[in-house]
Amino acid sequence: MFLIACLIVTFLVWKTYLIISTILNRKCLSAVPQPPLDNFYFGHEPSINKAKDENRFLDLFVEWVNAYGTTVLFWIGARPFVFTADPDMLKQCATDLKSFSKVDNLPNRSLFGQKIIGTDSILSGGGLRWAVKRKIMSRFFAKTNMKDMFEASKPHMEESQLKRWRERVGKGAVLDLHDELSITFSSYLQVLGLSDYLPPETIARNVFLLLEAIPKQLFQRWSYLLSSDKNRMFALIKKMRSDTKQTVMERVEEMKNNPDTTIPALDLLGHLIEANQSDDGKNPSSEAKVVDGVVDDVMTVCLVLDNMVKQICALFMFLENEPEVQDKMMTELRETELEDFSDLNNLKYTEKCLLESLRMGPALLRGTRTYKTATNKRFGPYMVNMKNVRVHFSEYVMQMNPDYWPQPKKFDPERWQPGFNPEAFTYMPFFVGSRGCLGKHMAMMMMKLTLSVLAKNFDLQQSFNKKKPPTINQNMAVMRIINRVDCMITPLSGS
Repeated sequence: MFLIACLIVTFLVWKTYLIISTILNRKCLSAVPQPPLDNFYFGHEPSINKAKDENRFLDLFVEWVNAYGTTVLFWIGARPFVFTADPDMLKQCATDLKSFSKVDNLPNRSLFGQKIIGTDSILSGGGLRWAVKRKIMSRFFAKTNMKDMFEASKPHMEESQLKRWRERVGKGAVLDLHDELSITFSSYLQVLGLSDYLPPETIARNVFLLLEAIPKQLFQRWSYLLSSDKNRMFALIKKMRSDTKQTVMERVEEMKNNPDTTIPALDLLGHLIEANQSDDGKNPSSEAKVVDGVVDDVMTVCLVLDNMVKQICALFMFLENEPEVQDKMMTELRETELEDFSDLNNLKYTEKCLLESLRMGPALLRGTRTYKTATNKRFGPYMVNMKNVRVHFSEYVMQMNPDYWPQPKKFDPERWQPGFNPEAFTYMPFFVGSRGCLGKHMAMMMMKLTLSVLAKNFDLQQSFNKKKPPTINQNMAVMRIINRVDCMITPLSGS
């Protein structure tokens, strides 16, 4: 009886605390516009869960922004979150790194504690160590290095990869564009000095399985935690990191034995090893820490290459209902010879199509920051009377705002006319500021080259399953595509 009484009292105290904290929290942020609450206890969580079930999570925020303003407050129970699609406030998030910190516990960092890319990689890190890494890797990803990268990538694509595509296509076949492109983009690691790394088919398969597993720790947490699939993924991640570590250690030893050798411009692994040599640019790190940091970064690169795969798949998804646009793009790709890097500039219409695809389906759909504020500090025009508020933003929502993008749901490459410059912080497919994507020039180069080689040799026609067409998964922060991206691929005569 006494135990039951204690439990009842504990429950009542907790419930009272929850009610009081909810009231106080909502008072602290009452100045920020917000949609009507679904109910007092759960806030907006029922509406958000319903939108997730219907795969319209981001579209819900599009509706809220259009109805209540570019910055809105929403509640998951007693916990507040700010969502902003205001360019000035996005600038504040992107440039004020002292006040806005990255969130470490994001799902691609680890799988139930099993490290994937960790929290100190070139993508996930922060602070001085990350700044030192970024400065060194900026040389590798610089636009001036793209000419050499193109000259190495072109024969690779026209020879080994084209041969593989011809073998797969035969006289004509319906293939999942995502699966085929995954192998192609994984193979680009061979161009970047990782020819002794895992085979492209293995990398593509591992990345696919990894990206399928990562969301499960969010949406199927307990069932997946207790499943045999989780154990298999643990084994796969450990094997992938172990194989990567072996490659890294061999290269570290080689560089130690040849300290005066200059790192080649296209040697990704060499640059990553240099970038991990020191946390502060002065004092050397231990060899074990260097190796572990490089493994994190190589794992990151493998995952990021998949973004280009998704982007080309999204392009053909959007083009399914735009046959004239697709024909015009494919004609330009077939008629434009790419003799050297500068010829990529002649793919003007293709670039418009890619820019429009990046607008409607950016690789990074949404992001989050922790606003490390003291009380009574402003976020844009609003006074924030609460510490450490989580701020969310979405490239997708911003790029679907009719105030900046007329007819935002229409795929319209012609909006990208010469001289057109979107208003600052309204177009951010590679994000912006010091945390902007280092590899954006490489991504555009590789996507154009890949499209050019495929268009010159094959006819690609969408053959999507009408009952299960491919669509963007709005529940994820990084673009994922639901269902197969089937295309009928046929060799062109004379190719």
